[in-house]
Amino acid sequence: MPKLSVVMPIYNVEEYLPKCIESCLSQTYKDFELFLVNDGSKDNSLDICRTYEQKDTRIHVIDKPNGGLSDARNAGMRVATGEYIYFVDSDDFLERTCFEKCIAKLETTNTDMVIFDVYQYFMQTNTKEIIHNGLAENTTTSVKENPSILTKVLNAAWNKMYRKSLFVNNSIEYPVGYYYEDLGTTYKLMLMANKISFINEPLYDYLADRPGNITQQFNMKTYHIIDMINEIVTYYKEQKCFDLYYDECMYIAGINIMECLKKTRNIKDKEEVNKFIDTCFAYLKKEFPQFPKCKYKICRQKNDWIYANPRTLKFYLAIRKMWH
Repeated sequence: MPKLSVVMPIYNVEEYLPKCIESCLSQTYKDFELFLVNDGSKDNSLDICRTYEQKDTRIHVIDKPNGGLSDARNAGMRVATGEYIYFVDSDDFLERTCFEKCIAKLETTNTDMVIFDVYQYFMQTNTKEIIHNGLAENTTTSVKENPSILTKVLNAAWNKMYRKSLFVNNSIEYPVGYYYEDLGTTYKLMLMANKISFINEPLYDYLADRPGNITQQFNMKTYHIIDMINEIVTYYKEQKCFDLYYDECMYIAGINIMECLKKTRNIKDKEEVNKFIDTCFAYLKKEFPQFPKCKYKICRQKNDWIYANPRTLKFYLAIRKMWH
């Protein structure tokens, strides 16, 4: 039985898939099983998966009807046999020592989760930027000991390796049918982790400007940001610690909703824009009446103050429309 289970959800990524699979197979750490979860792809992704399955006994293909990223991850997690689990997105790729360094860190520190830095890779310019998690790798901590860690790490699934029991023992799965599913899951896992460790080295390459990247677009599923924030709020309330981590939750809600509000700059339908703005701020007012007053700096970038107030934002968009 392998020590590590790797789950790769796949949907119409034939152009990127071979590189991602090869980056797993070329890892310096070899004791893993790799589940290629084909989520109803309509291109040649399944054929690529089958070809690799025949080449390497560590690879297992799961072919399922389309259910979305969360559904694919959950499907892989349910059949995973490893003590540790890792999720990789099929349009990205890994540095060669990713598995080795994560397993070593988890075992030497006896932690439930390890968080590492990533490369943000820009295809158009062939350049990379490092996204740091901002926590020293010679320390281990927890949300209970250091609540501020909730405000310092990328909420993505793929810059973390987990003890599988963290999911199983706490009945945590990825919420099916939503965008921003990492947001609705990562902070549950962090809350329930007894200890978290860190690696101050980029071990993953995230394709930031891939055509079709949902993070760059606005559509009705952008409303899912509120659902996933509410997923966190509800869970923390169920665990009876929402008041304890109120400012941390406000920060998470604020920065993520404001990033989605920035997409309104590219929408021409004023009614649609105003509806989204009103919905976002109605939720913030309900759960975080003090917003944006918080002990953490919610307005992180120069013009973020515009997106922290509905009237200011609507005025800005009206002026911007006149000039464009």
